[in-house]
Amino acid sequence: MNKTVLKKLLGLSLMATTSVAVMGCSTTASVKAQPNQEGTSQEAKQETQDTQEEIIELEFWYSWQDKVAENNKELTAKFNETIGKENNIVITAEYQGTYDDLHTKLKSAFIANEQPAISVMEIASIESFADAGMIECLDEIISDEKENNFLPGLMDNSYVDSKLYGVPYLRSTPIFYYNKTLFDQAGITQAPTNWEELASASKQLETIGVKGFGFLNDNWHFEAYTQGNGGNTVNADETVAIYNEAPAVEAVAFLKEGIANNNFKYYSGNNASDTRTTEIMNQKVAMWVNSTGSLNNTLDIASQNGYEVGTAFIPCGTAYSVPTGGCNLVMTSKLTDKEKEAAALFINFMTDEEQVVYSHKKTGYLPTTISSTTNPEIEALYESTPQFKVAVDQLQYGHGRPMNKAYGEAIKVYTTALDQIFTTDVDVQATLDKAAAESTKLLQEGK
Repeated sequence: MNKTVLKKLLGLSLMATTSVAVMGCSTTASVKAQPNQEGTSQEAKQETQDTQEEIIELEFWYSWQDKVAENNKELTAKFNETIGKENNIVITAEYQGTYDDLHTKLKSAFIANEQPAISVMEIASIESFADAGMIECLDEIISDEKENNFLPGLMDNSYVDSKLYGVPYLRSTPIFYYNKTLFDQAGITQAPTNWEELASASKQLETIGVKGFGFLNDNWHFEAYTQGNGGNTVNADETVAIYNEAPAVEAVAFLKEGIANNNFKYYSGNNASDTRTTEIMNQKVAMWVNSTGSLNNTLDIASQNGYEVGTAFIPCGTAYSVPTGGCNLVMTSKLTDKEKEAAALFINFMTDEEQVVYSHKKTGYLPTTISSTTNPEIEALYESTPQFKVAVDQLQYGHGRPMNKAYGEAIKVYTTALDQIFTTDVDVQATLDKAAAESTKLLQEGK
């Protein structure tokens, strides 16, 4: 089935449900006009029931809470009240935890034959789920016009074997955040653009009694640090771990040196992210890297606690370069034809410009389409809150993430090694060499 055929199918479905609604209304009107005819009311009721289509009920799984959850629930409700109501479709949005939590639950749901119809999916996992036959190819339901309108920098993780399996939804890059209020107090006039400036600014913040750069052991962030120094975590065909090569080793050594001599702070342990968030809120640390998807929450926290936050490109070692992240929308397999049509309507609705603009303003996640970047609402937002525009501008240096099915396990080996490096006196090169050898074995098994 090609795109044109499916579009006709969806159009016929819409016409059919519209006809049903009209027939139902006309039957009710005839009952009111002839209230005294014996049996008319019951016959009309039966005729209406016979002509109404069965309601299609589907689940939509999503990750994360706060503004993200609000966005997902609000847009789902909007769909149900409009397109869903017109086509007898009801979508239920269900929170499933982190991306890892959702992926694990999705695999279990397939075994139990209880999978949702639509789900978000962290972009690096698209290939694994496609290869396992758990998600549908979307070539037939996404028009060429819509596909070509997505920002090119967000499409690397949307395809498997040149077929479309996921469409950009809540997409992100890591960006650099800084406390402008603390910068003013320390006499720092602009955000750092490279590692030397980052170290200098961090050291200067020590003069007012706060930590400068606070960082987590986050593999996505380390992809950004390494790529910003001309390296990467894996080679081009994703079969060899290269985070023990010079660009990556230099990034790790820079951060370790920062802890020792430049007022950096490393947050480790199970509650590392929460601890850093608390210290950011209490203005104990002035610079950090986080997802653009955290922007609105970060601005709200800053406003509530009396300080101002700025955003900038992530300071680089040699040249700007960042991995994209966040999630795509996918359709699961095992759906009936009617369920596929309903899921297609929902996916297209969620990625239409009106919803793209709403999601960007609501959360801080990237606007995902070319046309949305010049939407008047977005232009007004950037004028009033320029922090939102930074991630869009930085996207010119963005690219996809590795999709080797073993990458998740391989990168855990890397982050375990990083924790050893930042908390003990182990040799940096030797520790990364050992970890890279172990990761490479996993990557080659994953291909």
